[in-house]
Amino acid sequence: MLSPGFGQAVGDSLGVGAFGLQADELDHYIKREMENRQIPGLALAVLREGRVIKMTAYGLASVELNVPATPKTLFDLASITKQFTATAIMLLVEEGKIGLDEKINKYLPNAPVAWKGITVRHLLTHTAGLKYGFWPDFWGYPLIHYPTPRLFEAASEVPVDFGPGERWQYSDQGYFLLGMIIETVGGNRYEEFLRERVFGPLGMSATVVLGQDPWAIVENRASTYTVREGKLARFRVPYWTAELGSEGGLWSTLEDLAKWAAALYDETILTKSSLDQMWTPVILNSGFGHGYGLGWFLREHRGRRVIHHGGLSGTYFLHLPDDKLTVIVLTNIDHRVSDPFGLAIGVAGRYLPDLLVSSLNQQPDPDPQMTQKLRTLLLDIANGESDLSLMTPVRRARLSRRHRRIAAERVRDLKSFDFVACDEAEQHWTDRFGVGVNRICYYKLVNALETSYYWFYLTADGKVADFRSSKNYLLELDGLAGH
Repeated sequence: MLSPGFGQAVGDSLGVGAFGLQADELDHYIKREMENRQIPGLALAVLREGRVIKMTAYGLASVELNVPATPKTLFDLASITKQFTATAIMLLVEEGKIGLDEKINKYLPNAPVAWKGITVRHLLTHTAGLKYGFWPDFWGYPLIHYPTPRLFEAASEVPVDFGPGERWQYSDQGYFLLGMIIETVGGNRYEEFLRERVFGPLGMSATVVLGQDPWAIVENRASTYTVREGKLARFRVPYWTAELGSEGGLWSTLEDLAKWAAALYDETILTKSSLDQMWTPVILNSGFGHGYGLGWFLREHRGRRVIHHGGLSGTYFLHLPDDKLTVIVLTNIDHRVSDPFGLAIGVAGRYLPDLLVSSLNQQPDPDPQMTQKLRTLLLDIANGESDLSLMTPVRRARLSRRHRRIAAERVRDLKSFDFVACDEAEQHWTDRFGVGVNRICYYKLVNALETSYYWFYLTADGKVADFRSSKNYLLELDGLAGH
């Protein structure tokens, strides 16, 4: 029996025979990862065919008050909010009130001239050319609360980075504007629209947008943490809020999100046609596809479709439609520490072992020279080298200090770097920063402390268009720093 407050199960029906997995096997994995990643509290739900097969919470919602996390604990969803904003837009599209390919100045008449070519679809798919950050400050410090008119004014003054549809760039600015469109067309405030059309019908009674009343006292609300100098610390103090909240203002519980997952499976709120559009990769002006739809990240991994989104606060929603499996992970420590995508994939891999790169049988290396080049690339990134000719120019330009720091941590006391396998890139998932990808190759990296896996997105001429690691996935995926 799990001790109260750590692994307290509510409605946990998982047992022997469910995907061949023992309940305590998964609990052991979560407990180990929580300890390794310094996660104070975590809530986990697993659904098969839209029905809960495991719903459990672990650890503490509040370290200071020693309050255990439960499936009723309210977590900061951050950018998981975006799928709800996209849902609200699609509800209005189904009613004929919004056109995905209409210019946004139809709905926002005060939009600046620089936005004249931007459509609703561009906003939804992060292809409008808008920046991620656009928040005004006061004497160099973030404001505590951003009223909608002040944010729109600030957004209007920020230059665009590229033309609509030219490439993909994650943008909270775009989802803020979508919230304004929902309020303009829907005739109601953003939170009220969602409550009437989504939360109410599904019984998601705990879900709220705290930005509209940042001083509210909310029952069962988790504290949010980070790690500074190796110690647990409060996250984002003072805590700023945006009044509208459409880019990342939702707070919700595991119980409510399980209802949302069931509704997606049963097509209760949106039609199949709308969901198909949301879960189809955007096509850029170049003709390449990119792994984002309407409010959702999209991947093809090991022959499986992966539909997912996470939040800066350490939350993740993962859906595997081909396997009819959904995993929801809510933590209360920021994503750079908790790596919620890695946790969600780790949970899913306990049910679907071939999902994990670590489960692959290591193949003979078809190109030892390329393996050596990739190993050298990681070492050069770690050492701050600037001549990284193996990478495509656009990926090289987007290499950040964080990438270098992570690479340095990985290659410190490097013991081995070995080829595992390659997959051919699927036709609709071939864009990485505007460059076509030919294949995805996986490598096993072992250092003195741990084993991790890298996957490299390679072009037809052997250039690295992108790379990721099985550790700290969100941190290494450039452009997602704010989600």
